[in-house]
Amino acid sequence: MNRLKLGTFGFNLDGGFTATTAEERHRLDWPTVARVAGLAEQAGFELQVPLARWRGLGGVTNYCGTNYEGLSWAAGVGAITRQSQIFATVHVPVIHPIVAAKQMVTADHISGGRFGLNLVCGWFPPEFAMFGSPMMDHDSRYRYAAEWIDIVKLLWTREEEFDFEGEFFRIVKGQSNPKPLQNPHPPIMQAGQSGTGARFAAKYADIAFQSVSEGEPIEDIRRRFADLRRLGREEFGREFEIWLSCWVICRPTQTEAERFRDYVLEEKGDLAVLDSMPPNLVPKGGGPEARLARQKVLGGFGGVHLVGSPAMIVDRLAEFSAAGADGIVLTFVNYEEGLQTWMRDVAPLLVQAGLRK
Repeated sequence: MNRLKLGTFGFNLDGGFTATTAEERHRLDWPTVARVAGLAEQAGFELQVPLARWRGLGGVTNYCGTNYEGLSWAAGVGAITRQSQIFATVHVPVIHPIVAAKQMVTADHISGGRFGLNLVCGWFPPEFAMFGSPMMDHDSRYRYAAEWIDIVKLLWTREEEFDFEGEFFRIVKGQSNPKPLQNPHPPIMQAGQSGTGARFAAKYADIAFQSVSEGEPIEDIRRRFADLRRLGREEFGREFEIWLSCWVICRPTQTEAERFRDYVLEEKGDLAVLDSMPPNLVPKGGGPEARLARQKVLGGFGGVHLVGSPAMIVDRLAEFSAAGADGIVLTFVNYEEGLQTWMRDVAPLLVQAGLRK
């Protein structure tokens, strides 16, 4: 097992996680998805994870708005890969657990037992308006998600029929067959960051997906990760992995990497996307703080920026691993170029650092 696991994130989106008009951007079509999935397997990546998005976030690129739906994507990618765990990101408020449980088992069988669920509660009100219902308040969304996953797990594991009566769901003689190939069930990823969200992840997740602020001290990251693990052990008697996300530009030198970043995000950045973001997310003005916040939204959608030489990237990954991260999902401006560069220039250094076999 690798000390630091790796995955891809978001190549089911046109443009991936980069809001740019640059010609080099990731283009969405199935042949491209298949090539990227194959490169990720060639690189030995453990996970492949899509984003769930029903409505774009604006701008001339309609950022994240053109995409392949996660469950269908997972079934398709599962059919053309052989090793990676293929996740689907599922918005639990917009799909009934009985339907989702059956779809996920189908994807699990297609992949030969390599499906995983990335469970999300949603945060973008215009998406919920499309479905004709207002977005629930924060804590209600997590109570809903708890009932949802409890029902799914019953459908995945219970041979006999069952009834369920909750705040949000009423199930009469629930049943679903076949069962997943994985025992007791496919792994569950969850990205709760608030106190309520972290507690949900500690109770239900096999992979707790955590955000890291740009420049956050490693000691603070280590303390946060340790606190989350302690919550899982002491409150729920559970162990789980902790993963985070990084947006990667790798070039031979730091100067070359930063030059390409500025071209993609400043010269060709889809700045109109910023208008659809929550208030105060991006400070006004042109100072360093505002520039960094703007770049964080346009590149990687909040993921840590790994912009530099192969050695710099490996040093940063080693810091995250030492702080307690079990894995990192990666996003690239162009996934094919990014993965090829990764295998050629970064992967050998990860082996030398003892992070990968």
